[in-house]
Amino acid sequence: MKNPLLIPLLASSVLLGCQDSKQPDRGNKTQTDSVLQHKIMVAKWVGEYHGTTPCMSCISRCEECSGMAVDLVLNQDQTYTLKRESLSGNDKLEIYTGRFRFNNSDQSKLELIQVKTRNLIYVDLEQQLLEILEDQTGRIYHSEDDFLLEKKV
Repeated sequence: MKNPLLIPLLASSVLLGCQDSKQPDRGNKTQTDSVLQHKIMVAKWVGEYHGTTPCMSCISRCEECSGMAVDLVLNQDQTYTLKRESLSGNDKLEIYTGRFRFNNSDQSKLELIQVKTRNLIYVDLEQQLLEILEDQTGRIYHSEDDFLLEKKV
């Protein structure tokens, strides 16, 4: 009489064990979800941008001026690193680090805090580039193509 009861009991426990092994590992799923959420939460403006602009005293490119190499890194925590170097070799390399803030709700204009000139920037997420704006007015330069920084891929 004991044998007929043991067989269904053992079979049930084996089936339950097999059913548990088919379930996905909850640890891996949670880790994968976390990685996906992090990728989604990283802002589109985060990245490294570079370009060549007119020198600091010019508002457009001129034949006598080699311009400036500009590298800007924008971080998720709203910090930045800005490097500007005269391509004529006349000036030393400028390196700025600090925080930036957005000047509007759609996060399309930002200001590099602790940078006195060329610190206003328009963010174009569709084209993956930044455009340096005029210091006093925040408007686009007439020779706007001279003030573009492209996102490094």
